[in-house]
Amino acid sequence: MIDTVQRAKQALWDSYRKLNPDIEVDPKGYINDSKKNLLQLEWMELIKEDYRGGGGKELEWKFRAIHSSAVLGANNFARFKQESHRLTILDRSGFNIPVFEKQLPTGLRGIPPNLDVFLENRDCCIAIESKLLETLSLKKPHFSPSYRKDRLPHCEPQWWNFIELAPNASEAYLDTAQLVKHYLGLLNYVQKKIDHKPILLYLYWKPVNASEIDEYQKHDQKVEEFRTKVAGSIVEFKFMSYPELWEAWSREPSLADHARKLMERYYVRI
Repeated sequence: MIDTVQRAKQALWDSYRKLNPDIEVDPKGYINDSKKNLLQLEWMELIKEDYRGGGGKELEWKFRAIHSSAVLGANNFARFKQESHRLTILDRSGFNIPVFEKQLPTGLRGIPPNLDVFLENRDCCIAIESKLLETLSLKKPHFSPSYRKDRLPHCEPQWWNFIELAPNASEAYLDTAQLVKHYLGLLNYVQKKIDHKPILLYLYWKPVNASEIDEYQKHDQKVEEFRTKVAGSIVEFKFMSYPELWEAWSREPSLADHARKLMERYYVRI
């Protein structure tokens, strides 16, 4: 029996092939030219420095995968490197140029985790953690011994609980440890920007028939539980599916065509 991840990959590969019949896709869902994985070839010039500087090495291999979450994020937000004034998200606008693979130091030693997209305007900063197929795999939270309360003086109790309870936590379809690390980076960032509202946005892909699939039901339940547990934090945690974002953009005249192209490629049934 084909598992859910493979069904999702196959559906995404089929959609890409339908839209790009002249581009060869290998049996593992990879193409030879990563530029052709973008909705517009010229977007690669806009984003390549971000990805090369972020330490994630996506351009070397991952960007050739049709099912890459990095490519999903780039296809959604790369155009705003040139048109940041058109970007609207969470009912906010007026953003600076978006940054991919942004690293926000947590205050601990070591390399900070990479945020998929970072947005900022005069009033807020939005750190986006983007997911494609990662929501279909179980993860167990883990933190190194350096995550100590005396080294993280600004960490709020509701977030610290996840660090403290991690050794005995069960596997889940939500990577809570990654979200906590992004929270710490964002919290540290706004210590010097007290007039900015910090928002951590968990943005994830869903297929058309997600309501029929057990993994998505369990994932969504965990996300809602997480939101409840971190309520009242300085950093506001929000979540949204990509189809919800595309639906919002489809109502904006300047973004409707962009939303349509994204849905044509990614809004598939698995």
